[in-house]
Amino acid sequence: MKFMKFIKKHTSMVVIVLVFILIVVGLLVLKEIAFPEENEAIYGTRLEGIKNVPISKEKKNNIIGAFKDISPSTTVRVAGRIIYINVKVNGDISRDTAKDYSNKSLEVFSEEEKNFYDIQFLIDNKENEAQFPIMGYKHHTNPDISWTKDR
Repeated sequence: MKFMKFIKKHTSMVVIVLVFILIVVGLLVLKEIAFPEENEAIYGTRLEGIKNVPISKEKKNNIIGAFKDISPSTTVRVAGRIIYINVKVNGDISRDTAKDYSNKSLEVFSEEEKNFYDIQFLIDNKENEAQFPIMGYKHHTNPDISWTKDR
């Protein structure tokens, strides 16, 4: 009885609250209709099969080891299906030597890894800014590294 008296006394407020709830529910329904795939992963299905071709810490160390003769600092980072290799080479290393080492580093990867991951190289030499930095990119469908245009 008290509930009914409260509703009769505050009829306009109850109507406003009910309309507000209906509008919120309606907007949620429209959002689901307009953006049905919003709850999917950021990368969608592009990462499908990545668990079958993992890049282990040992593999990363082998990549770093491929540059040990020319670089005091090499980092390897995997993000999705891209392997980022950043190499800071010693001052006396030429651009062509750095490219050769990058090509040789591909031998560390299995064919399955080369056919699954894209590999990006960023090679920098603070002492030779006329020739560096250079960037190389190996697409998973291409066996070769494409390099930035020479300056």
